[in-house]
Amino acid sequence: MTFAEVKTLFHEFGHGLQHMLTNVDIGSVSGIRGVEWDAVELPSQFMENFLYDKTTIYGFAKHYKTGEVLPDEIFDKLRKQKTFCAGLGLMRQLYLGQMDLEFHSTFDPETEDIFDLQHKMAKKFQPHNMPLETDRFLCTFTHIFAGGYAAGCKFVFVNSTNITFI
Repeated sequence: MTFAEVKTLFHEFGHGLQHMLTNVDIGSVSGIRGVEWDAVELPSQFMENFLYDKTTIYGFAKHYKTGEVLPDEIFDKLRKQKTFCAGLGLMRQLYLGQMDLEFHSTFDPETEDIFDLQHKMAKKFQPHNMPLETDRFLCTFTHIFAGGYAAGCKFVFVNSTNITFI
């Protein structure tokens, strides 16, 4: 497995633990269903940290054919990559989060253009990575309109060039 696949496995195992270790008997509020939505990712992201613990990783990280253990220099690189460009990653999350909040709080689709808002947020949070004029990322950014991650609960129709609020 690749490191990213193992990280996903640990992440999902954290969700599994949240379900398996619940002591709530009512299914509709047990596991992650009974947790504030902001805290659902806590156990899963916590479990990812074990991949940067030498004792844990050396307990299973072996070559699939030879059984050779992970070289120390590779483990050190894995640990360092966790924080490499972390500031840029944080700025992207702030950009996406603020854009989400703006869409669900102050944005007026009658008087504003969604792509103007996107550029405004990008300029504030990631001026080093401004979207192109032809960028239509918002048309595929389903986290803010579906799947339970959105800051609000508006329904939208998405096509290749714009989003219409209903």
